[in-house]
Amino acid sequence: MKKYILYTLLLLLNWGAWTACKKQLNVYPTTQEVDGNIITDANSASTALNGVYYRFAASGTDVNSIPSILWADSKEAYPSELSGMLRTLYGSDLSLHIAVALSPESLTMWSYGYNLVNAANGFLENIAPVKSIDDSTKQEMIAEAKFLRAYANTYLLMNFGQYYDTTSVYGIILRNQFVSVSTLSLPRSPVGVVYDSILADLNYAIPNLPNRNLTKAGTNEWAAKLLKARVLMNRAAAGDYATVISLTNDIITNSPFILEPNVENIFRVKNISSNEVILGVQPYTSPQQTYKYNDYLHSDTYIVSDTLMSLLNGDPRRSWTYFIYALPYGQGNAGLFAKYYPGDTSVLSPSPIMEYSYAFRLTEAYLLEAEALVASGGSMSTARSLLETVLGHAGITNYSNVEVATTPAALQLLIIEEEMKNFVGEDGQDWLALRRLPFSTVQTLVPSITSINQFILPIPETEIEANGLIKQNPSY
Repeated sequence: MKKYILYTLLLLLNWGAWTACKKQLNVYPTTQEVDGNIITDANSASTALNGVYYRFAASGTDVNSIPSILWADSKEAYPSELSGMLRTLYGSDLSLHIAVALSPESLTMWSYGYNLVNAANGFLENIAPVKSIDDSTKQEMIAEAKFLRAYANTYLLMNFGQYYDTTSVYGIILRNQFVSVSTLSLPRSPVGVVYDSILADLNYAIPNLPNRNLTKAGTNEWAAKLLKARVLMNRAAAGDYATVISLTNDIITNSPFILEPNVENIFRVKNISSNEVILGVQPYTSPQQTYKYNDYLHSDTYIVSDTLMSLLNGDPRRSWTYFIYALPYGQGNAGLFAKYYPGDTSVLSPSPIMEYSYAFRLTEAYLLEAEALVASGGSMSTARSLLETVLGHAGITNYSNVEVATTPAALQLLIIEEEMKNFVGEDGQDWLALRRLPFSTVQTLVPSITSINQFILPIPETEIEANGLIKQNPSY
């Protein structure tokens, strides 16, 4: 057991290698130092905080050792495989819902979450005793780190814990200290405790974050409010829907962000400079990365599912979400996922704009408010108006199906189908939304899901072996 603990600790120390980042997000770290007295003033704190964002962006290297943002795997493609919207050419554990503890995708997703948690904890521990930073600057930096830790713990809970049951003991490991040998082995915290921890971080972050950051790659109070709404929408405890409605209405009414007139332009023209993007992920530019292009179109080809094709039937987004592609070796045709690709589909080539990614967009606030209104017995008329606003920005002009959705169940389905279409391949909101439907409807949309236990993934085998205090998820 000791060798497993040491091995895992070394991995975590390597994953936390963030302290030598410069102020630009796309500067690759040059040192493995992760703990110690590295923060002495505002400049060194800014450098260290940028390193936490480095983990948020899933920074690393591609197969050719080119510095790259690897967000597309754990944050885009994998959740959309689980939601039944995307699949790989030959199928995968995720799209077939047969993941096991040794599945590499589970390890990648688990590692992403705890890499970010560990980096945030290291920053918070190091900045706490520093007296040379003025109070307002220090509070804002702490708020950013707590937001990023909340984001990571939300991601972990939604993918590895029974998030749908606040009484469940199958939460996640809450790590509030930088990992050392003495803190490596910890049990899972109950789901309710995990939610309380996430919300505590967000409740600190919201009043202490800036209205707008210096860059769209840095967080702000509106991203924290939207993350809180996302968390509460999935917890669905007493009073949560009312809070979601309040938060999202505040974002829509008072934030400096506005919906993009044509949502396609976010991904094809403007990237994170769009006024709709609340928080985005900037790619490396020197050398220019091609990771997402390779992931989606060149080597690890992602194909849209029959379900997504059906949802996009008659939708103007069909023309740019995928294109029909002749598969090699006479395997027929398939729809190749092209949401981020602005180029000529007959002669594929990398495009810099394709490499950007998106964590929070204003569209989510509209759809979460609409969904919360329906779920809480609120105004169906307001919910329809919010949904139709989003549809209009996607180029849809005929709202007849929305107007005839006279029951909460019918309108909920339309809202969630829009969330799945709008956010396919984008920060996992399609996977979260699908699981908020009645289970019988989930099975209709994704027949490979036969048990609610498949709503979450198995804890990776390496964690089970290294941490004697953790229990595996049911049925794995």
